[in-house]
Amino acid sequence: MDRLHCTALHNTVHVPNLTLPFHSSSYGHRPLRKTAQYEQVHVLILTWTFHDLKEADYTAPPNGEYTSLEDETRRLRDTFESYGYVVREYLIPMQRSAESARARIRQFCRSHAADDTLLIVYYHGHGSLDDDNELKFSSHEHPTDSAWSQTAAADLYAAMINGHSCPAHGFGPQYQQLIRKYERYRPVSSIKWEDLRPTILSAAADLLLILDCCAAGAANLRHVNWQPPPQAEGYTKHLFAACGFESSTSDDMTAALCDVLDGWDRDDQGQGQWLTTKRLHQIMEDRLQKDSVGSQPIFKQLLPVDPEQYITLPNLLVGRTREREGARFLMR
Repeated sequence: MDRLHCTALHNTVHVPNLTLPFHSSSYGHRPLRKTAQYEQVHVLILTWTFHDLKEADYTAPPNGEYTSLEDETRRLRDTFESYGYVVREYLIPMQRSAESARARIRQFCRSHAADDTLLIVYYHGHGSLDDDNELKFSSHEHPTDSAWSQTAAADLYAAMINGHSCPAHGFGPQYQQLIRKYERYRPVSSIKWEDLRPTILSAAADLLLILDCCAAGAANLRHVNWQPPPQAEGYTKHLFAACGFESSTSDDMTAALCDVLDGWDRDDQGQGQWLTTKRLHQIMEDRLQKDSVGSQPIFKQLLPVDPEQYITLPNLLVGRTREREGARFLMR
């Protein structure tokens, strides 16, 4: 995932404990960079205005254990901001979901894309395959507990016939409480990956896409003949997927990612090194395998198809601190 690699050229940049090759000049029309380090990193965290993976208690909670998206977002924000990254959150609306998400991602990419900038787009929530075996993102899932469903129908029907939802007198407090209690029955909103793919992959910057959802591995381009527009040529796009195609996630990827990032500059292995996305994936995979986690994260270079390119995840705060210390030393 580092940005600089070439099988034809043998120029290298030497840094402490790590050597990163230059980008191939034949890949796109972008000039060669003199460093593998980014000057800025901007992060966009996407989730839904309504979802069922929240802190609030449910009469019929989602199947299995889960970490609330609010907790995950806080953890991610804290970790990324500790690296000096600029973090933004966007709640996808339940109406016109695809159009709204696409517009927000396009604005994010256009506002911050630059040669010295890394973009990170992170989605967490529900994911699944549609009838065409294509990835889609969804706001929530309807309850599958039949007994609970029968109770919900009976409660709501009783409220209607008892006048608690009489149109002439408005919706009474009891009816409003029932609507809130059974809100997981509201219509599910969804977005197809193919509706967001061109906007994300057309960004004129290196970009890391992180999908923490079921079926996330279906976001690869294995069967899609898609080429970036001219302005996006020469930029690398990498994918972190919480699990593979037709797989469910065990809800551990984000925590593992944050654990590695939080400890990188404190560990001996992190001193003086640039952490690449490929190396990050290897460390996460090793840790999750040791913990016997069911699903394993997937790393994939989406663009270019070849050769391998690198993306680094620099700790900008540590780098700036070292620069200031170096400047003070030279002034002595």
